[in-house]
Amino acid sequence: MEFLKEWTYTICITLVISVVFSILTPKGNMGKFFKIILAAFIFLSFIYPLKSSEIDLSFPEFNISEIEDSQSDAYKNTIDTQVNQTLEKGGYSSCVIKSDIDFKDNEIYIKSITVSIPSDYNKEEVKSYLFDSLGILAEVYYVGE
Repeated sequence: MEFLKEWTYTICITLVISVVFSILTPKGNMGKFFKIILAAFIFLSFIYPLKSSEIDLSFPEFNISEIEDSQSDAYKNTIDTQVNQTLEKGGYSSCVIKSDIDFKDNEIYIKSITVSIPSDYNKEEVKSYLFDSLGILAEVYYVGE
C-alpha cells in the first residue's frame, strides 16, 4: 500500500510541474519541442517507480524447441484426424494412422503416412482412395503386419 501512495504522490507532483512548464513554454516550433520533452518526462514518471518496486516485471523464459515440438505434435494429430475422417467417409473404419512430419520455417513437410487397416479391406483400394481424395501417397499395411 505504501508503494501505491508514493507512486500517486510522484505522479501528482510530476503533473503539477508539467502544467507549470507547459504554461511557460514558448509558442511555435520550440513550444512543440518542449511539449515532447514534457510528455517524455510524464511517461517516465509513470514507469520509474515500477523499477524500484518489489513487483516482478520480468517475462518468463521459454524454449523455442519445446514450442516447435508441441506445434509438430498438433500438426501430426490434425493430419492423422483428417486422414482418418477421409477413410471413414469412404467406408473404411477401424484404421490406425501414423504420420511423420517435419516442421521448419513455418512450413509442414509430410515425410510419410502409414495406415494400418483391418484384413477386410484391400490395400491397393485404400491406397488409391487416399491418393484420389487427399493427394497423399500413403503406405498401407494390414493390422499386425
